[in-house]
Amino acid sequence: MVPIAEVLIFGTIEASVYALLALGFSLVYGVGGILNLSHGLFYLLTGYIIFWTFKTIGIIWAVILALIIIIILGGVSYLLLIKPLQENHVAILIITFSLGFFFEQFIKVFGDAIPHTIPSFVGGKITILGVPFPSQFFVILIGSFIVIVITGLFISKSKIGKSIRAISQDREAAMLMGINADRTLMYTVMISAVLAGIAAVLYVPASSIAPHMGWDVLSNSFAIVIFGGLGSLKGSVVGAFILGYTRSFVNYFIDPAFSALVPIIVIILVLIIRPRGLFGKKEVY
Repeated sequence: MVPIAEVLIFGTIEASVYALLALGFSLVYGVGGILNLSHGLFYLLTGYIIFWTFKTIGIIWAVILALIIIIILGGVSYLLLIKPLQENHVAILIITFSLGFFFEQFIKVFGDAIPHTIPSFVGGKITILGVPFPSQFFVILIGSFIVIVITGLFISKSKIGKSIRAISQDREAAMLMGINADRTLMYTVMISAVLAGIAAVLYVPASSIAPHMGWDVLSNSFAIVIFGGLGSLKGSVVGAFILGYTRSFVNYFIDPAFSALVPIIVIILVLIIRPRGLFGKKEVY
């Protein structure tokens, strides 16, 4: 019988990554009411940039390069694709989906479709509650916690963060107060991109990267924000841990093949039973 400690530990590891991904997705919706279906692209492309460059420039510089490119891509995708269509949410869904699909096919054409790995930042194993696991998993836990705390402080304390909160609560009133809504939304998309990129930096060395994984990231992120409440950062974190533990439980006690169905089931059930999610808030706190 699988110890419950394993379910808790590996569920926490997955949840910490999901939280980073969902935070960015939820931020963009909270500020602009936008469901960015290219969100998984930021995770995917970060992993591949690191994979393509680490042998040439080293893993640290590859990570820095990947995050810089992803931040720029977030800003450019907003300026060229989202901003011109922000009054038409259906068009945004179509064009962001198309962007994600384009890069998936681009990677397949100019690379390949098989999974790849990148080096872990730390080697060896550690043991917690009698469960041994790679040290990279500990890096994931600590790194995710630090980034989540920093993100929370940034949103609550910084000038940009306060603008993000103001726009999410009342766009028109914030604009009357002199806040540039377009620039704030662009910053939000860039923050969303870098959060997904950091999730890839932390998690890909412990797993792998393949072209289809952008959609896995999107489905998990979407399930979490639907469950926690669209636009609620607190809901995103809580939802991430519930989904992480649920998938871990299914992996160990039912069948790993069913684990991929969990996010879809969550989306369907929540939309039917409680469409606004657990917290039901559109504001960003």
